[in-house]
Amino acid sequence: MRCGYPWAAALRQGKDAVPTRLLGRRAVVVGGPAGVRRFYDPRLRRRGAFPSAVKLVLFGPGTVHGLDDAEHQLRKALFLGVITPEAVVALGERAEREWAAAIDRWPGRERVVLFDEAVQVLAASVLPWAGVPVADGELPRRARQLATVLHGFAAPGPAYARAVVARLQVGHWAKGLVRGVRAGRLDPPPGTALHEAAHATDHEGRLLPERVAATALLNVVRPTVAVAWFVAFAGKALHEHPEWRERIAAGDDRAVDAFVHEVRRLYPFVPVLAARAREPQDVLGVRVPRGGLVVLDVHGTDHDPVHWPDPDRFDPERFLDAPVDPDTLVPQGGGDVVTGHRCPGEGVTLTMLAVAVRALAPLPDTMPPQDLGYDITRIPTRPRSGVVLTTGDRSPQPR
Repeated sequence: MRCGYPWAAALRQGKDAVPTRLLGRRAVVVGGPAGVRRFYDPRLRRRGAFPSAVKLVLFGPGTVHGLDDAEHQLRKALFLGVITPEAVVALGERAEREWAAAIDRWPGRERVVLFDEAVQVLAASVLPWAGVPVADGELPRRARQLATVLHGFAAPGPAYARAVVARLQVGHWAKGLVRGVRAGRLDPPPGTALHEAAHATDHEGRLLPERVAATALLNVVRPTVAVAWFVAFAGKALHEHPEWRERIAAGDDRAVDAFVHEVRRLYPFVPVLAARAREPQDVLGVRVPRGGLVVLDVHGTDHDPVHWPDPDRFDPERFLDAPVDPDTLVPQGGGDVVTGHRCPGEGVTLTMLAVAVRALAPLPDTMPPQDLGYDITRIPTRPRSGVVLTTGDRSPQPR
């Protein structure tokens, strides 16, 4: 809790695996490509790995993140059926329109906090796309609630208490949506997250309980709003690296892709992931008992100097030189998307972040003095100022 993101890497000291104790259990911390591959070994399971205090607030009851084997594959198929390549393109197009509308509203405002704007834009994009009916007056409140869950799920004290309250609020709201679909009061289009979650069944063909179906819906919507944390860091990077801002504003799509990947690599969101041993086993030279924890050092893997020279330097060129080993870049987990536990929403994150970067890069760089630093011990972290923009002439810069 004191060390935050660097904890696991400081413990590993460059090793693939080191023993420790965590949450009262014998554990091993793994990292690097070898650690990533071992973490997604089928001899490990996810059930019971996340602390309940974190899991229930961030993910919700019955979440896919805590399932294994056939049950996991069935639930994951729901997400893969919703987050198709065509659906992600449609979501990106919605986001383009929402960013354009938001930027048009900025002139005349004394200041704009990019993080807050991103929360609203992302929620306004994903909720209709997910088949969720939201009145204009309701949207800001739901966006704030989702952001509050994300802001406080791992922060002891008042922020965590606010996250718990917000989680109960959005959970109640999402259950009402599922109930409305099942009762015929709501009719979201087939293929949308609300439609598929409301009609999803378990391995015995029974409808999922309302709260579990609601969790599935929120686990499509919430991670999309979480992209706001990356958008804030992207705003910081655009300001600090004007040469990349100019390349993106000039329409260089390769620059956009590289920039987005480097934002996700450098700036942290997920610190670690956890699994449990199904039976006693050797994990890269460390003996782990049945039920022992295996912890993947996500942040340390993304900052490993062996694979990322000068890892704390922002350098999108890393992604232009040669293909990247996917086991060295795991900001949203590793493994296989279809058969394993890699996040099925990774494409959504990349798309939504790219749309935001393209919208922001052509604008004048009007940022007043502020604290763009971030607390590496705070999970999740973001620039302290939220990235403040001054308003005025918002016309694009000449290309």
